Amino acid sequence: MAIHLRQSLLMACRTRPSRLTRVAWLVILAIWWLIQGMPISPAFAGDEGGPPSAVNGPPVAASSAIRYAKGFTLEYHDSYKLLRVLTPWREAPVTFTYMLVPRGRKAPPALPGAVVIETPVERIAVTTTTALPFFAMLGVAGKLVGFSGCHRINTPEIAEMFKRHEIAEIGIGDGGMATKLNLERLYVLQPDLVMVYGTGIADFDHHPKLIEAGFRTVVYSNHMEPTPLGRAEWLKFVAAFFDKEREAARLFDGIARSYEGQAERAKEVGRRPTVLHGMAYQGIWYMAGGDGYMARFYADAGADYLWRDDPSRGSMPLTMEAVMERARDAEYWVDLGVCRSLTELRAADDRYRLIQAFRTGRVFNNNAKVGPGGGNDFWETGVARPDLVLADLISVFHPELAPTHERVWYWQLPVRSEEAP
Repeated sequence: MAIHLRQSLLMACRTRPSRLTRVAWLVILAIWWLIQGMPISPAFAGDEGGPPSAVNGPPVAASSAIRYAKGFTLEYHDSYKLLRVLTPWREAPVTFTYMLVPRGRKAPPALPGAVVIETPVERIAVTTTTALPFFAMLGVAGKLVGFSGCHRINTPEIAEMFKRHEIAEIGIGDGGMATKLNLERLYVLQPDLVMVYGTGIADFDHHPKLIEAGFRTVVYSNHMEPTPLGRAEWLKFVAAFFDKEREAARLFDGIARSYEGQAERAKEVGRRPTVLHGMAYQGIWYMAGGDGYMARFYADAGADYLWRDDPSRGSMPLTMEAVMERARDAEYWVDLGVCRSLTELRAADDRYRLIQAFRTGRVFNNNAKVGPGGGNDFWETGVARPDLVLADLISVFHPELAPTHERVWYWQLPVRSEEAP
């Protein structure tokens, strides 16, 4: 249209139009230049490719670009955002729907079963450490008013907030897998929203009682994602409640590029060493499934996970005998819970000494960064920054690919515990 209008203007300039015609063309020219100077704003075109802002009008859906996460969707309508949690826990018979409406704007009629939430959220309480780094990354840590298990916090900005009594402890008991929340304290805090994880186990799930008590509650389930980048993309889920989607998209794209670039380089390795995961607990070895996020980490770091052909995503309960039969010749052994030395490892079960990785000392754990309260930062910052976790693992399996990398979470276990840092 602009090209045709420009051509018409040129033709008019080359002829000798009447006074009235010249005035008409001058008006058209002014309008054309005005249009050229205005930003073009389709109904759902966000700045720099980001998501749109909801505006009044009939609902016309547009989806946010969720690239890796499988557990949630985000749609934009004219007067609200629609956020759906598809897989709150394993084999969940329910999904959760949230309508996010701009603060101060009249909410549209609620969809059946949907929870209506005003955004940006001003006060929020949370029960899972895996979400905490996202608040700091998005610059909304100041919106946190309560957390369950404050002693486990590793994210520096949020840990300092707890020390300054700006965040209240809302858990009862150890605050870790606490079976109860302090509802009285939550009533005092009056959060706009409480973000909890879901398990499908009545003793651990907080959302039914919170909803019954009248709290707006959101189920957060990035632990169900099968890939590291899928877990990290829940940054966009958190961002939606604070209208920070553009910032989340920019941050996540950088993380994804870093991760994908490293994985691409690791594909070129000439030899992929075998790797064993975890250790037995009370006689049962809970092995990470071959279709889960840890197996994906090992594959992307250039290693052959010994249970890579298993189709499950969760943990498989195996006997020690079954593990030893397959893993005796494992070249690397990683992710051993709280263990901090080979001596400690052998004391737990003398049969561990038969594994090749134990004999060669190629045993690496992910607990190099543990806070004063015992919280392992691998399960906090590591979830938000899978690119840094991948860099750690590549430096373990293929140090020649990362000669200058300083590991964040992974470290080689010494012979004795007193030699540990």
